[in-house]
Amino acid sequence: MIREVKKEDREPIIRLIRATKNFSDAEILIAEELIDICTERPEQKDYFAYVATSPLPLPLPRGGAGERLAGFLLLGPTPATTGTYDMYWIAVDPEFQGRGIAQALDDHAVQFVRGRGGYLIIAETSSQPSYKRTRAFYAKQQYEVLAHIRDYYKPGDDLIIFGKKV
Repeated sequence: MIREVKKEDREPIIRLIRATKNFSDAEILIAEELIDICTERPEQKDYFAYVATSPLPLPLPRGGAGERLAGFLLLGPTPATTGTYDMYWIAVDPEFQGRGIAQALDDHAVQFVRGRGGYLIIAETSSQPSYKRTRAFYAKQQYEVLAHIRDYYKPGDDLIIFGKKV
C-alpha cells in the first residue's frame, strides 16, 4: 500500500534511508528537513512524500494489526517549469528490495505527475558503483540519461540526470 507520509513515519523513514547505505549524513539531513516540511506544513505545495508499507509478519501486541515501511518517495514540481517534477527520493528498505516496491513507487510518481498536468520526471543519481542498482532501475523504468556531469559531487563522483516523459 502507498500512502502519504505521517509525522510518526519520520524515524522509520530515516532508518530505511540509512539501511540502504547509499546516502551520506548530509543527504540524510536533507531528507529529514524535507520530511518535516511535508508533515509540519501540509499546505505547502513544493514537496510531496509517500511511503510504501507492508504488513508486519505477526500481529502487534494487544491484537492490533501493523505495517512496516518498505519504501519512501518524495517528489515535487520543479520551480519555474510548467510540468516538470523532481523525484528527490526513492528508496526501498534492503529487506524489501527486489519485490516491486520501487516500481510501485515510480508508478505512483507517474500517476501523481500526470494527475497534476505534468509531463516530465527528473531523477538525479551518482555514478558511484554503489548506485549501479539505482541506475539499472531507472533504465528499466524507461528513464533516459539526459546529462552526465563529471566530478559533480566530488572528484570521481559524477552526477547522472535521468528523465522520463509521462
